Amino acid sequence: MALNEAIAKKKASEQKTGINHHPEVDAKIDKFIAENPETYEKFQQYTKEELIRKRILDIVNDNERRQGYSAETREFLEKNPDIKQEVERRLSKMPEDKRARAYSRVANTVISQHSIRQGAAAAPALKP
Repeated sequence: MALNEAIAKKKASEQKTGINHHPEVDAKIDKFIAENPETYEKFQQYTKEELIRKRILDIVNDNERRQGYSAETREFLEKNPDIKQEVERRLSKMPEDKRARAYSRVANTVISQHSIRQGAAAAPALKP
């Protein structure tokens, strides 16, 4: 089978199911299932609704964790206007639509760089 045909077949399959399958990820999952059959059995007993709600809870918890880190970063920046100014300078070079998403990442980078220059005591260790 030609490469173009294989790619087209894979895309058609993914469009049908809406799921992208990655061999590396599938291998990780298969390995975990083999090593933890009791966990796999437990999940098979859940209804579809329970699985959906569990996944949504994971997403909600992840978003809350990220917001907490973001709030911690913003609080640190308010106490350190020189670092905040550097963050804003770097963000000014970015397109407007990407600034909000990049704020925490840029801020954490600047804080880390400042901490390295000033010594570890200059800034508290922020969670990633």
